[in-house]
Amino acid sequence: MSEDKSTKEVIEDIKETVEEVVEDVKETVEEVVEDVKETVEEVVEDVKETVEEAVDAVEDVVDNAKPALMKLKDENPKVFFGGIAAIVVVAGLFFFSGGSSKTQHVQKIAYEVGQTYTLQAPNSLPGSGSTLKILKIPGQMASFDNESEDVVCNAPSGTRATLKSFQEAFGRKNLFAHIEILEEVADCRKGVKGWTLTTNLK
Repeated sequence: MSEDKSTKEVIEDIKETVEEVVEDVKETVEEVVEDVKETVEEVVEDVKETVEEAVDAVEDVVDNAKPALMKLKDENPKVFFGGIAAIVVVAGLFFFSGGSSKTQHVQKIAYEVGQTYTLQAPNSLPGSGSTLKILKIPGQMASFDNESEDVVCNAPSGTRATLKSFQEAFGRKNLFAHIEILEEVADCRKGVKGWTLTTNLK
């Protein structure tokens, strides 16, 4: 029996030891869980603060990025809308102000190949001494260059010329006219041929 008792005592001792170990493990696990909870709560608080700071920073950037007129509209709407009203009034006065009721119309000429016309710059007065450049190629940009090889001659206003043909350009029919000078004037020889705008023929 003493062996039985000692086995029972050993079993009891083991039970007590196991219960103590289990109790220690429970306490340790509870402490670890509490530590983890505290750490998670701290991390969550840090994340909340960081998010709030980021939101505040974005709002500041958005407020600072507003154009000057939008800021004026938000800060002083009376001045903003008063400025718009002033612009509308000035524009209204400009558009609805009077003026001459007479309009001038440019007389359209029916041009015909083989007919004789007088060269006249559209924006010059007869007898003003203005000259027109007669070009080798219709629409040549060299017509604005005084020393160009593409200019056949400089015909003064009032020079007579015969219309030989037309050239379409830029979607406009008969924009350029191929002409023959009928008289020797300035640096133009009689019979020289070249191109000019059809509107230069009167």
